[in-house]
Amino acid sequence: MKPVALFILSTENLINPDKDTSYLFMLEAQRRGFDILICDHKGIHFTYNSKDKKINVVVADRAHAVEVLERVAVKDRVYVDSDWAQKSEANMKNEDEYWFIENFELTKASVIFMRSDPPVDDVYLEACSCLEAIKDDVLIVNNPTALISFNEKLCTLNFPHLIPDTFLLENPTESDLQKYAEKYPEGVVIKPLNLCGGEGIQRYRGDNFQLLELEENTYIVQEFIKEVDKGDKRIIILDGEPLGAILRIAKEGSFICNFHSGGTPQPTEITKSDLYICSEIRSFLTKNDIYFAGIDIVGGKLTEINITSPTCVQEINRANNTKLEKNVLDFVLKKIN
Repeated sequence: MKPVALFILSTENLINPDKDTSYLFMLEAQRRGFDILICDHKGIHFTYNSKDKKINVVVADRAHAVEVLERVAVKDRVYVDSDWAQKSEANMKNEDEYWFIENFELTKASVIFMRSDPPVDDVYLEACSCLEAIKDDVLIVNNPTALISFNEKLCTLNFPHLIPDTFLLENPTESDLQKYAEKYPEGVVIKPLNLCGGEGIQRYRGDNFQLLELEENTYIVQEFIKEVDKGDKRIIILDGEPLGAILRIAKEGSFICNFHSGGTPQPTEITKSDLYICSEIRSFLTKNDIYFAGIDIVGGKLTEINITSPTCVQEINRANNTKLEKNVLDFVLKKIN
């Protein structure tokens, strides 16, 4: 029987075969002989196995077996409103039910990739709590305990010597933000804690508070780094070691460099300064089994450590004629064999 790679995805989101990192991982795992299953984190829960008299069995309500199409073979026939896969002919359960498996026990997978996008809300954290119960029985990328414990934006606070001046404000008022904006020539950047892709990020220079879109929530307020006009560098890290990097350049009139917000890729190199940052956070990543991470560096400062579903592998591959997904699957096979 083939090994199974289970990918936990935000299945309401489209998979773009030209941009999505999860697509590359699924395709490479399939090439390495894995059957590919996907499920949504919203359907993961504990149950009871009456046949084997086991409690606290972690299952997915419905796991779908898919054949991931090579990019040149992508067709109009789609799955979950996307254009990257079709029904798999793999006989995952029986002849009548090969298409999906109800109440799939997650420990039957050989490896689980937790690749759901933020927001990191209660439903996401509940799924991670379920995964935490089985992390000693199956390889999970990344460690669910780390996903529960470390906010991507807040975990940089463990490295004050690497980051720009950073503060936490709960329900920030105009006077709160004014105080911080006046400290810095370029003002501050305001970031929501649990979103991704540049969503909700705003700049404040001490005027036009009424134009800010703020909710009752906790925000990161950070010194605005003027060098962002030269780009935001994403470095992919595997098992504590940097694999590759890409520079993201904001579209005209914006300072938000994320590709989801209209940023464009530009080839770049990993500098000595970057390597120093990577070396400083290596033990944090490896100690917490954060196997696959993406860090963001602006103006020589660490701004985020992305651990939920780091992206940019496709852009790095194209810029450097590499296939980083091979490195990732090499690592996975070494861990499970």
